[in-house]
Amino acid sequence: MEALERAAEPEMKEEQAGPADAAPARADDAPAISLAGLTFFVVDAVAKQVIWMEPEGLDFEGEAGLKEAPLASALRRLSQGDQKQVLSLIQRAMQKGTAGPIDLGGDDIGHGLSLSARRYETSGGGAMVIAAADGDGVVETGGAAVRGVAPLIRHLVEGSSKSVLVVDSFGYVRYANDHFFRMFQIADKQFCIGRNIAHIPNRLGKTLPSLILTGLARRAPEHAARRFLLSSGDAVSLSFSLVPFRVSAGLGGAVFTAERQLAGGVDFQRVMDLLVTNILVVDVKTRMMVAANEAARRAFAMSQQMMESAPITETLLHPKTFKSLIDHAQQGSQTPVQATISGFDGITRSKRLKATLMHQDESIYLVIESKH
Repeated sequence: MEALERAAEPEMKEEQAGPADAAPARADDAPAISLAGLTFFVVDAVAKQVIWMEPEGLDFEGEAGLKEAPLASALRRLSQGDQKQVLSLIQRAMQKGTAGPIDLGGDDIGHGLSLSARRYETSGGGAMVIAAADGDGVVETGGAAVRGVAPLIRHLVEGSSKSVLVVDSFGYVRYANDHFFRMFQIADKQFCIGRNIAHIPNRLGKTLPSLILTGLARRAPEHAARRFLLSSGDAVSLSFSLVPFRVSAGLGGAVFTAERQLAGGVDFQRVMDLLVTNILVVDVKTRMMVAANEAARRAFAMSQQMMESAPITETLLHPKTFKSLIDHAQQGSQTPVQATISGFDGITRSKRLKATLMHQDESIYLVIESKH
């Protein structure tokens, strides 16, 4: 049975691979077991094939039903510890006839799974192992409702302006909308979907995985605002909600939603990113940059984290230049001011800057437009 462990070793190594991988492994095209909602699996120990039933409750891809895959491919998305436990369960069942139960996940990260296994002899001298989830004594009456969970979530969030992420009760990423991938700067969703969020902080950034796993452990809703570190090294301030849910025994998870924190209730970012000229928005009182469009971020080599690191008078503009721009804006002058901007890349640029004051509630913002 040591061959079973050797069969899974390549995929166990792949689970730890970083974002520098040129492309997903070829086995990624095959089905993979998800522990949340798993009811049984059958192993042909000789052919090293696994058959199992994919639950419908969290099936966002519309592929629920009976699945079959080579052992290594089937287990590739389980954590290394879970892989070892499952392989050990299969080994003991083959050697002793019965094995288990083993507990996977447990209450520490949500609704755990308890598996027991038994060996069955087949005609021709073969053998197979059938592992089944132990019932928790609770009679589930919402089976029909379970099948509608994933389509309902997808319908509600697919076109949402918020970033949405759904993980199951074991921490495996089941779904994320397009806005999530844009916000967290993830180019290829296949590096995240189906993976355990604990194993991919180098793809999502360090903040989000720990937040999700803590939320699953507490199993309590959370609504707050915080800075999220991204895998690129940048950081972004977001308002977020994390809502755990359960749809049946052993089947549940959490929904994470987030959106950018708005300055004064106005979403400058969405509008300004459509413009090709460089636009900066500065809080006159604090002198902090509250927004910059994509063109300005490229032109001055700055990130969101850099914008939030210090006042504009300590980074891009000299204090006298900033004061001059405010004076011109107060006078209603439409004539651009010739000024020097020091980019975050160390390059000093001479620009023609047009300034306009904008009042929003009790705050005053200076909108700076860079003319070439």
